[in-house]
This record gives sequence, structure tokens and C-alpha cells, in this order.
Amino acid sequence: MVKWIRSRAVKQDEPTGKQCTGCLSPMAGTTEDELRTAGATFLASVGWFCTSRCERQYRLRFRIQPDAVPVPRTPAPRPPPLVADPVAGEGEPAQKRSAADTLADALRLRRGRTTGS
Repeated sequence: MVKWIRSRAVKQDEPTGKQCTGCLSPMAGTTEDELRTAGATFLASVGWFCTSRCERQYRLRFRIQPDAVPVPRTPAPRPPPLVADPVAGEGEPAQKRSAADTLADALRLRRGRTTGS
């Protein structure tokens, strides 16, 4: 009886072409060229999508990073070697000025130029 019902049932033709991986809608075309002209996009290792919007939603849903050309990294330049401070006792004594004294002198010079004194 089941065989008889199945044989009498209307068989639906399966759509030719591919289905969108994201929304499962049928896409017109069977070859890559036909699919691309129809607006479909291909995502490597996933499949074909009917539109770029559908592909973007799929990427967001499964957190797939967009294909990007890797930028080669250049190594950071090596810093110059440290120079030892001159040893006190050779010639004149080595004295460092504090940053506050240097800044105060620079401000005095600047103030003198602007006021004209």
C-alpha cells in the first residue's frame, strides 16, 4: 500500500544549480562563471552564497575573518648601543643638569625674546 501511495505522489523536480550556503535559496547557474554573473560569491572552504550580504551574515554568525592579504612584518630597528658616561676625574667633572634647570633656562630665554629685554 505504501509503495502504491509513493508511486502516485507527485514527484517534485529538484532545482538545478546550487543552493546558497547561508539561506539555502536556489541560485541560478551551475558553473562558477554563471554563479558569479548571477551575483553569487564564493567563500573558500564553505561554499557559494547568493549575495555578499548573505555571505557577510554567515561570517558574522560563525565569526569567520574576511580574507585579507597578509602584510609582511618588518623587524623593528635595533636600538643604538648605550654609551657609557664619561668617568669623573678625566678632565672636568661630569655633572648633569636636571631637567627642571634646563626647562627653566629655556623658558627664561624665550621670555626674554618675546618681551624684548
